[in-house]
Amino acid sequence: MKKIREAAKRLAIDGQHEQVQSILLASLSQEKTIIAYHNLADLLKEDERFNEALYYARKAVAMQPQTYYPYALLGELYMQTGQIEEAQQWLEYAYTLYESPVVAHNLAYIYKRQRRFSEAASYFIHSYETEDYGLQYAVECFILADDLADAQQWVEVIRRDKERFIGAVELAELYARLGQYAEAAKWYREGYDSYAHNGEWIEDYVWVLHQLEDKEQINAVRTAFIEEMNAELANLSEEAQAYEWTAEEIQQEECRLKASIERVKAAHLQLGIVSESRLYIASRCFTFFCPMHDQGFGEQEVDV
Repeated sequence: MKKIREAAKRLAIDGQHEQVQSILLASLSQEKTIIAYHNLADLLKEDERFNEALYYARKAVAMQPQTYYPYALLGELYMQTGQIEEAQQWLEYAYTLYESPVVAHNLAYIYKRQRRFSEAASYFIHSYETEDYGLQYAVECFILADDLADAQQWVEVIRRDKERFIGAVELAELYARLGQYAEAAKWYREGYDSYAHNGEWIEDYVWVLHQLEDKEQINAVRTAFIEEMNAELANLSEEAQAYEWTAEEIQQEECRLKASIERVKAAHLQLGIVSESRLYIASRCFTFFCPMHDQGFGEQEVDV
């Protein structure tokens, strides 16, 4: 166990994945332990070797660990390999052992896929302890559940949280989906003035302005954006030369710029603001004895 502790420390400080993997495999050749199986699975997960990680994670869980780490990791790995039903089983069990925000996020992800929107929203709210977009996802779920009162409540929480502000465009999108177009336009404008010159975002901004029948601002935003895209098209060959782009890369960039122009021109034709799925599988370091992240769970497994 001493070598496993040292390996966890080395991994945290130096990131020596190959050496640590060798130590863990050598340990397993001498004694099969939950901690060695689990730490090896977590190491392989970090290297995105999910199927290999899943093999060792199953071994760890088969030994009936006492802490939530192995169950949470197994659930995450099932998600990474597209096995959602299996993931749900182990994540729900992990959550009974410890109400981890990361586990809450992944359960919410699954519940949203299952159209259990109210449950998903509740878990996304808990995930906000560590996951910055937890409240945004929660609001989206409340809207999908037609619970506009709760959606409005949490939008205001997002707006007031200056330290973890999700972004002006993201907040504008939520207001637009609530039908509050004047407030949405205000936040789209803030995003547009500072950073949001993406065709998708400008398209949504122009659509909101159409709902407000603000023709002057529609023309101003549309004209400025199209001029910007045309300028980029004019400078495309120069930029391609500077960055040594291939012919295929040049063609892709030209298509992207032209498509952005067309979508902004046709913004008024879209039916509404459609939230692009930005959901992700939440993760964290689950390594037992990691000096930076383990909350004493490694000691609990040793003491069993």
